[in-house]
Amino acid sequence: MFLNHLKIAFRALGRGKIYTILNITGLALGLACFGFISAWVLNELSYDRFHEKHDRIYRLTGEVKTDSETFDHAVTSPPMAAALQRDFPEVENAVRLDKNDCIVRRGDKQFLEDGVLFTDPSFFEIFSYRLTRGNAATALNDPYSLVLTESMARKYFGDENPLGQQMTLFVYDPGGQGAPYTVTGVLPDPPQNAHFTFNFLGSFNTMYAAMPEAATSEWLWFWNGYYTYLLLKPGTDPAQLQQKLPAFADRYLGEKMRELNMFYKFSLQPISAIHLHSDLRYEIQATGSIDAVYIFATVGLFILLIACINYMNLATARSLGRAREVGVKKVVGARPIQLIRQFLVESILLAFLALLASQLLMELAQPLMTQLTGKPVALIFSPQLLLLMVLVTLLAGLFAGCYPAFFIAAFKPVEVLKGAFKSTAAGISLRQALVVFQFVIATVLLAGMGVINAQMDFIRSKDLGFKRDALVTLDVNGYAEVQRGMEAFRNDLLANSTVEGVTTSRGLIVNGLSNGHIETVDNAGAAISSSMYRLEVGPEYLSVYGINLLAGRDFDPAIPTDTAEAFIVNRAAVEMLGWGDPAQAIGKPFKRGNMSGRVIGVARDFHFASLHKPVEPVSISLTSPRRFSRITLRIRSERLAETLTFIRQTWQTHFPEALYQLNFMNDRLNQQYRQEQQFRDIFQMFVVISLIIAGLGLFGLASYAVTQRVKEIGIRKVLGAPVSRIILLVSRDFLKLVILACIIACPLAYWIMNRWLQDFAYRAEIGPGVFLLAAAAAIVVAALTISYQSIRAALADPVKALRNE
Repeated sequence: MFLNHLKIAFRALGRGKIYTILNITGLALGLACFGFISAWVLNELSYDRFHEKHDRIYRLTGEVKTDSETFDHAVTSPPMAAALQRDFPEVENAVRLDKNDCIVRRGDKQFLEDGVLFTDPSFFEIFSYRLTRGNAATALNDPYSLVLTESMARKYFGDENPLGQQMTLFVYDPGGQGAPYTVTGVLPDPPQNAHFTFNFLGSFNTMYAAMPEAATSEWLWFWNGYYTYLLLKPGTDPAQLQQKLPAFADRYLGEKMRELNMFYKFSLQPISAIHLHSDLRYEIQATGSIDAVYIFATVGLFILLIACINYMNLATARSLGRAREVGVKKVVGARPIQLIRQFLVESILLAFLALLASQLLMELAQPLMTQLTGKPVALIFSPQLLLLMVLVTLLAGLFAGCYPAFFIAAFKPVEVLKGAFKSTAAGISLRQALVVFQFVIATVLLAGMGVINAQMDFIRSKDLGFKRDALVTLDVNGYAEVQRGMEAFRNDLLANSTVEGVTTSRGLIVNGLSNGHIETVDNAGAAISSSMYRLEVGPEYLSVYGINLLAGRDFDPAIPTDTAEAFIVNRAAVEMLGWGDPAQAIGKPFKRGNMSGRVIGVARDFHFASLHKPVEPVSISLTSPRRFSRITLRIRSERLAETLTFIRQTWQTHFPEALYQLNFMNDRLNQQYRQEQQFRDIFQMFVVISLIIAGLGLFGLASYAVTQRVKEIGIRKVLGAPVSRIILLVSRDFLKLVILACIIACPLAYWIMNRWLQDFAYRAEIGPGVFLLAAAAAIVVAALTISYQSIRAALADPVKALRNE
């Protein structure tokens, strides 16, 4: 019986080639989109679950509360790990991570590498990483030992065995000349679904070897620049352990906290929750967004739903052409259940043909999706995804085929054989509702795309408080010879008219700044203890960046006290500290760490983080001439290639052995919004696909309506109705449906996208124009889709329509 149904189904699909192609195209597009989105969503949800003990691994995070602010951060201090393991029997093991980027050199090969992690030997006991060469138990015991990933081993050693060989790393090198590290192990590259990745693992003991004073510093417990992970014993309740952490903090930090009036509260964060549910200061790497997962999962389901609705409309439209076939089958004894089963087999067969087509589309689109997502899409496909796709295809076939199957099986043989069959009002209403639903979704997606583009345009054009154009940065990473020869290098650069300014800094404002404790007084002279971002710069930094002063003066190297006793703060700091007018800040005593002095200037607010965050207080001081890691140049953009060549040649003249990395400031700023740009690009692609699928659905309903009204149209033409009147007659009802969909969609889109914009501290003003434009685009797409069927009906020969009358 089933084989007979299958044979009939293939014949039926072959007879209606146009409808079959439309159905397979729509479903294949829907399934391909659903497949890609499902792969991405499953990958996002899988982060860090490859660790065998992931359910017992927790990261220690901290909340800092001062007189003026409270914030959460992901970093802790070096002694935390050992103290927690020592004080709490619930903690089975602990590990620290210290993330760096640095110059790596071997022979004539040298590169600026990121992902250089310094960690403890317990790293391999907690996380599921296995060495392919070396001994995990001893690989990280000694200072200046180094474990490479396989890709780094190939990069620097080719086919050689790297074990026991040395490499030079310009980190924890007290002389600034690089330090020799010995390779003690090799391990596979970390999977891409880890919330932190790395290229090198160094021994954490290296820090103490390079800075022996660190181990005994009274401030070591407040060196919050490291990441602490705990492995809890089986059966441990993390909530109960967390309740014990306030007493732990008081035991080790209490005296200093009360002295500084800065209080810490520690929490435990499951490792599997970090990627999607964490957005703390100083995350080890950029995290994902659970909201993006929800949005794309919803979009994927809606696109699949639109594709299924298309099938229902197209199958229903086509069923009128098969009415006589059904009537004959009923006359010769076919039961309704047999007809339903037959049409469901056709529906499921078509769905699985669409599944095969979708797999081809997904294979062809893999390079595009890899480019859009920034992830190797081939690696995130899995047997689980294939099983999900098969299940969804089966359900889609059943869902999409049920209504047409029952609709066709309900035909009355006498009426259809006489050609008198008409659709019921309920059937018409359902099909119209489905089209409205499709275009509500399509219009919401169109409006969403408009809002996202408006926000990205706003980000590109927003005044950041400094002049971002024509700024070039050189990452020099602390080379001693660069620091010694900086003045001569600077003078040679400024001798060229294409270089307008040169300055140095210890950090870079777009990379995020470090945070430190400060002490000052308010206008009444009362003491204030707080924390504040810090920026250490060279002379002329503010002028090179175009950061204006609101009060006071800039740094002057000719004034001896400016080197160690002068601070410039931004307007946000003035407001946080209650100083009111910027002029009131000038001369205020100010202490940051071991540096004490006075405020000499107030700068306008400038953004040193993405627009997701408001501008926060920052203190600026002069850095030592031997402590900078970045050089910034302001250049003339009209002779860009010539200027870049000049910079390279000047560098090679002064520092032939040193490596630098050149970046444009605009590129660095754009990198802050890489996830949003990927989100926009992927979203736009799915919007276009949803419109195509919705257009196919409207095509199906228009085809159905024309088939239903073919005799009416024929009579009108015989009576002299012009072509334009016929086109309007066919199109009017559909355009009303699309306009209704737009009316429903616009407020819905506003509500959804307004929530998305809440993630930005600074956002574009979204007026009605975005939503009106989305509605207009939906109406134009609908009009173009309907016009084919309308014109075809208007130009048809009325004699053929009326020959049976």
